[in-house]
Amino acid sequence: MTKKPVTVLACAAAALVLAGPLKARSGRPAAELPFPLIERFEHFGPEQGLPAWKVHCVLADKGKVWVGTTKGLAVLEGKTFNVIGPGQGLSHSVVTALAVDPATGDLWVGTLRGLNRISAGKVETFTQTSSGLPNNVVYSVAVGKDAVWVATAAGVGRRDARTGSWSLFDSTNTLMHEPWAYAVTLSPEKLYVGVWAGGIVEQDLARGTWKEYRDPDGEMELDLAPDDGPISDITSWATWEDGILWQASYSGVARYDGTRWKSYLEKKSPLVSNFVNFIAAKGRVAWICTDRGLTVTDGTSWATYKGAEGGGGTVEITRPGTPPERRRTATAMSNDFVLGASITENEVWLATSHGLTRGILARRIDQATAARKTGTQGASR
Repeated sequence: MTKKPVTVLACAAAALVLAGPLKARSGRPAAELPFPLIERFEHFGPEQGLPAWKVHCVLADKGKVWVGTTKGLAVLEGKTFNVIGPGQGLSHSVVTALAVDPATGDLWVGTLRGLNRISAGKVETFTQTSSGLPNNVVYSVAVGKDAVWVATAAGVGRRDARTGSWSLFDSTNTLMHEPWAYAVTLSPEKLYVGVWAGGIVEQDLARGTWKEYRDPDGEMELDLAPDDGPISDITSWATWEDGILWQASYSGVARYDGTRWKSYLEKKSPLVSNFVNFIAAKGRVAWICTDRGLTVTDGTSWATYKGAEGGGGTVEITRPGTPPERRRTATAMSNDFVLGASITENEVWLATSHGLTRGILARRIDQATAARKTGTQGASR
């Protein structure tokens, strides 16, 4: 591993610090958002130890931040980036996907030339010719309690955690209409596969049966009938969390709660762009990574972050039944083309086309407590 020191860029205090309850235009305290706002942003690039500017994916886990770039895998521990590349055994320098096995702590790393497992500092490689991996181009990895699932350019591979044996799922033995699997995500009972131009296919893990979700209107670029299913058959990403399946596409976002679908489109909702690269979910909130900024939503309340001309950025906050609130921020993301996100309790890490960004989340303030505190301060003046 190559060690490089990291220096966090100094950031001015952002304009988002929540010193008291937010006020609606009526003068009453605004409804509390179901997610924390980002208070300020910090940036990391080659000068801080990253091996490359372009970051494809990021994963924060147990005090470490794993960063997949075009020139290897970097891990941030404390203030130092360690870099793992082909010289340290990685199968390829372009890292495309990351997943941690919660049971073992092993890190699974997808690249453009195979899958890697990093365990106890050692790198083990799986390729199409050396294992049962369907294809060397890996787009997504998900770790279940008994298997590792891998989405590739030629279908989905399943590696049994106990035996190490591989199974292949593609258009010959599932409902996939083509082999390009862009995402795999797991619920306790089901596997969901995001298929390029094939919607989403679902496997019941206990029964082994398959079901598909396709856009009923058949239109790749337009959502002719909102809320009728996946927003498009073009699935760029899919993620499941807390009973909600989120679909990313290049035509917008869809949300499925197991009963009904809901579509979200730019200009018909606060979604910043229809071109969606990635969705990270925490609880029932989605962090939506697009080509023009970051949108955060539970489907009802929204916050969108973008850079601003002349420096700094903006955040636009939308609550049900109230006009959008737009604020300037002293800091912004490294770049508005966001490719990945990883959320912890106190921060969000963002992979962008020009560097890694750390977003510091504002401390949540109970509205009733804040209102009482403000009232007390006013009475003492």
